[in-house]
Amino acid sequence: MFDPTIFDNLKVVLEGHLYDLDAEQTIRVIGREDFIDLASMKRIFSMRIRRDEGCCQAEISMTSVLSDFAGERFRLVEPGERPGAKLALRLEMPLSHSEHAAELHRAMADRWAEEARIRHERSAEFVPDDGPGRSGGEVSDENGAYRIHIEFIRKIDESHIGDMESLLTHLVDSLVDADEVGERKRRGRDSE
Repeated sequence: MFDPTIFDNLKVVLEGHLYDLDAEQTIRVIGREDFIDLASMKRIFSMRIRRDEGCCQAEISMTSVLSDFAGERFRLVEPGERPGAKLALRLEMPLSHSEHAAELHRAMADRWAEEARIRHERSAEFVPDDGPGRSGGEVSDENGAYRIHIEFIRKIDESHIGDMESLLTHLVDSLVDADEVGERKRRGRDSE
């Protein structure tokens, strides 16, 4: 048997809280990944969630690298560094939600800005232009995605375990914000 690392302890707490939210039917856990990248000696744990009535997904991921493990086990720490894990969130929604990027950014900044960097990304499939007289170069909203990445500035460790429930409440609230944009858009189309 081995002593669990900071990463292991955080993973168990995070996973437990997410499955509790699933059991309460607040969210649905729709994916779980737990990797060890042997090329870079990095551990990555992530879980994807969604709400039953929503069209958006959220992913929470935690990453720990070899220097975190060495710092924890052997006290080999760079000055100013602490062993721990990096935490990141990602909201994924239909490309059409990007029309409301400013509104969503304000909502995310109000909730996360002091703790994290917020980055927006759009991706879309398109048909290359086949030259004069042929259609092409058109972007498809149906096959695209809009993502908001929330990357925490500081590493977390076991001293943050008490904050996990609050963090996940904020994540669910962020998912609700994203889903509400889609719901307002759908109601607007239905009223036309």
